[in-house]
Amino acid sequence: MSLVDPYFGNNWNFACEKEKKGFLGLGLSRAFSHFLPLTLDDRIDETCKMLYLSFLIDDQLEKMSFTQMLSYRERVMKVTLGAASPDRRICHEWMLHDTIMAMRSMDEVLANDVAQGFCQLLQAQTARGRTSITTLGSYLKSRELDVGRPFYSALIRFSARLYLTTTELEKTAPLTSIAFRHVSVMNDIYSWEKEWKVYQTNPTDGAQPFSAIYIFANETGLPYTACKRLMYGYCRELELALKQSSDEIRHNSMENLTHESEMYIKGLEYFMCGIELWSQQTPRYRQ
Repeated sequence: MSLVDPYFGNNWNFACEKEKKGFLGLGLSRAFSHFLPLTLDDRIDETCKMLYLSFLIDDQLEKMSFTQMLSYRERVMKVTLGAASPDRRICHEWMLHDTIMAMRSMDEVLANDVAQGFCQLLQAQTARGRTSITTLGSYLKSRELDVGRPFYSALIRFSARLYLTTTELEKTAPLTSIAFRHVSVMNDIYSWEKEWKVYQTNPTDGAQPFSAIYIFANETGLPYTACKRLMYGYCRELELALKQSSDEIRHNSMENLTHESEMYIKGLEYFMCGIELWSQQTPRYRQ
């Protein structure tokens, strides 16, 4: 993992030295140990690279118009799925391709889940309908995908080598949903000031606020600060809901949950806690 920062510092095409220092100063390598502490030693580097790539590509999308996003998305998805060869002159293409290929060489099944999940994340982040959502309930459902539920849940399983059956994935799906609602709202709470500032500075359709804080304020007429406090309480309730739902699944199961399922649930809990801790500390949301 100590080699990941230099890898991106040397190879990613940052706009300027200040942007490079800003990204590398986010503390992602340290945060990785909080997000995905169950990662096996031989999977650390590639898992960490995918985490970095998800953040960097999100930053690129933030600066694009909707038309630009669609073109970018289609190309990146083809490279991710192996349907197109990467252009070695374009850093995000060859770095993404090489990382996915390295993951496939370790574990083709779980790596394919990560690749599919990453494409679902791109589709959610560039969906035209996201800007027309006006109710909090609809937003929370959509935001699970936009924040990366399929991608990060697959990354949790790849990193710890957890092979869950279709039945086990279905059984734990409600827990995954709760966990990523928590992740999405925590992200919205701590990134709100930056997101609002970005939109005011660059009011493109790609930067339009897609946030629980923004939608809740528009629905209720409450100020943004009040909505942040209320959504923080919602997150605390989600934590209780996750524990209660986990206990119910164990109680209602004909057999004990498998070790893989228990470790996956633990991985979701770690990811929730890690995102909150990092969101509180990272300069990414204080810019």
